Amino acid sequence: MARPIEDNKNVIQSYILTSAKYDLSVGEKRIMYRLVQMAQGEIHGILFKDNMRKIIPQNNMRDITMPVADILFGENDKNYAFAKKAFENLAKRYYIYEDSRIWKRSCIIANPQIDKGTGIVKLTVFDDVWNCLLDFSKGYSQYELLTAMKLKSVYSMRFYELISGQKLPLDLTLIQMRETFQLGNKYKLMTDFRRKVLDVAKKELDECSPYTFNYVEQKIGRKVVGFRFYPVHQTTKHDQKLYEKQLQAQVSISLALDPDIYNYLYHSFEFTHQQISKNKKTLIDGQKYIPNFLDFLASLVGPSRPATNRIGYVINAVKNKTEECKL
Repeated sequence: MARPIEDNKNVIQSYILTSAKYDLSVGEKRIMYRLVQMAQGEIHGILFKDNMRKIIPQNNMRDITMPVADILFGENDKNYAFAKKAFENLAKRYYIYEDSRIWKRSCIIANPQIDKGTGIVKLTVFDDVWNCLLDFSKGYSQYELLTAMKLKSVYSMRFYELISGQKLPLDLTLIQMRETFQLGNKYKLMTDFRRKVLDVAKKELDECSPYTFNYVEQKIGRKVVGFRFYPVHQTTKHDQKLYEKQLQAQVSISLALDPDIYNYLYHSFEFTHQQISKNKKTLIDGQKYIPNFLDFLASLVGPSRPATNRIGYVINAVKNKTEECKL
């Protein structure tokens, strides 16, 4: 039985941030993807290695720093006009939250500022939006940022958000699709709709994405009223490093990690089971490559105490030491 789009929590979260009521351009969506990446880093306790990317908590907001190049198309792309327009337009966007008690309007980002000399952009994200990003990050562990950043059609991006990691078919009415994709009165003829929206997205996803789709029309009589989308998983299109991490995540941490190391993390650094699980790839690699791994962890107990993010400090130290031992 096909699953209606409204019943999928992860998809609804992706709507809030990217697709549903906001006609975001490719540039704006690339900014959102980078903010999701930074939010993922925060909840996983990952510290950035350089001063080009920062998350600084303030009262009811976070000040974000990132290279403008993060939202461009590759290292050689110097299209700052594209970036300025994307940041300017996203700063004009807002989302509305309403329940039985309150109505609230919040801007998505505020005060973007580009330093033309360093190529660094600074902006503010209010906690309401940042918390949505965190929820999206938690619910979308399968989200492959590198693939999303390769896509050049906004329709491909939106379909990628809908299809990524899904296993069951998704049903969308034509009305839902027009609202979701902000089509308005465009492509009234079904042949144009298929050719300029569905087929454009499918072609690009087929070529470069691990998640694409097939679809069939749903009709009442001869009239097309919606579509059923069947997710297609293309394992050969995965980012291999990320795919290996996903496979590793399927191994129980209690089986893969030495019990003494697990207990040491739990008692000496106050790691929770969830934090150990989220960082299992790093910890298992540390156990594999770092000689006397338990002694190495013991050496971090004192230096990690004054750290603002103690878990992040330990994980970052394990990563650096692992890379050093691999050489």
